[in-house]
Amino acid sequence: MVVTTPYATRANPNRQTLRFKGVKESLKKILKELSQAGIESNQYLAIPEKIESTAPHLALEPQLKMLYKNGLLIHEIDGCNGIAMRLLPIHPGLDQHPYPETEKEFKLSKFISIQPCIEGLDITTPLSPTTLRLQDHRLYPLIQKLVSPCTTEDIRTFLPEELRIQHRDVIAFLLSSGVVGICNTSNNVEIDQEAITAGWNRQDLSFHTHTRGHFIDRCKEELLPKTIDKKTPPAKHQRIILSKVSLPKPSINNQISNFYQIIQARQTIRAYSSMPITAKALGSLLWYSMHTREEITCDPGLPRSYEGLLRPTASAGGLHSIELYLCIKQCIGISPGFYHYDSFDHALGKMSDLNKPCQSMLEMAVNTTCRAPQAASVSPSQGQQPDVLIVMATRYARNASLHSETGLAYALILKDAGSIYQQLYLVATALGLAPCGLSFGSSELFEQVSGISGKSECSVGEFMIGNPK
Repeated sequence: MVVTTPYATRANPNRQTLRFKGVKESLKKILKELSQAGIESNQYLAIPEKIESTAPHLALEPQLKMLYKNGLLIHEIDGCNGIAMRLLPIHPGLDQHPYPETEKEFKLSKFISIQPCIEGLDITTPLSPTTLRLQDHRLYPLIQKLVSPCTTEDIRTFLPEELRIQHRDVIAFLLSSGVVGICNTSNNVEIDQEAITAGWNRQDLSFHTHTRGHFIDRCKEELLPKTIDKKTPPAKHQRIILSKVSLPKPSINNQISNFYQIIQARQTIRAYSSMPITAKALGSLLWYSMHTREEITCDPGLPRSYEGLLRPTASAGGLHSIELYLCIKQCIGISPGFYHYDSFDHALGKMSDLNKPCQSMLEMAVNTTCRAPQAASVSPSQGQQPDVLIVMATRYARNASLHSETGLAYALILKDAGSIYQQLYLVATALGLAPCGLSFGSSELFEQVSGISGKSECSVGEFMIGNPK
């Protein structure tokens, strides 16, 4: 017998299977019952009184546990209003936790997320391969109560009356979900302790688990709404430009720096010369970092065919959704203002003068870099604004059109941003400029200065450039 599971891996999109050899009628019967009305959890775990041999019956217990472990069973607790709560597997690996025999205190995991759905509330944690769904609204106050440590009696009191007799099963159910855990001496949930010690917060751990998870649920993907005939946004996007400044193209023959010397010399420089950067140097930095060498067609002949680009930096699938914007404070040959870099024509399109939001972006850049460990001797009052602040902004729809189902769109965008950071560092070092990548920036300020909605194009990185002191 072959059972096709809903799960596949990111490396292999084919749904995985379980194979049973020498299948007996008893197993066929239980699989049939599971696929229809379901079975009581203890039905095959206790020895029946009215059968001649218990051996075939007991042999089904490990089969049930195996199905549960492989994420193929939905576990439910019923109340007078029908299903009160459910455990819905997300991927294989779910463990069953018994009710503790000694008195313990219980508490919600600090990593949970709560999402409303048609049936009730879905509660998940990146530390567990399942979703806890509360379908009886009378259970909602229990979640609020579990924010603080609760005893068995506390939980029993907050349960609907007909579920109180099942309070031990309910607690075992909550522990199995990973949403609730046993408190340790530090008043943390035991299942959280390792992640807490490592310093994880809920947002980072959820993002990491979502984008780096090994398993994917093909059945859930099939239920996602599909947009019909949605094309990937074009590689080239028009913007409102006040004026255009052509940048000089560098001659590669004049570059004699050794590549390995550049790698060795690469460093962050935060102190700038009084002599501003030149348009020639800025043009060379942009050319060797981000200019578009060629427009290509990716996956030609397939329904998902889309426009791709070739640039000096790497990008997942050749999408290159990240554009560069420049907040120029001073540059010999270019007037101050906010510009977009046209990587196709190697030119700067002016979008605004150096207005108040631009000044705020420059001030924030200084305050951010002065908090860096390497700049301990530099206080915010002593920090220098760069000649040019480069802002990386992504057209999210470019990545989402290909990766909305895998959930990898934003993770791939951040990888692309990292590639651009290193390219800017290496090219700036080769050109003798002072480079400094920033760890923080404001999407709100970018939206104000660019006039572009943050949902269609949002900033994901910042980089400072000037001449070294």
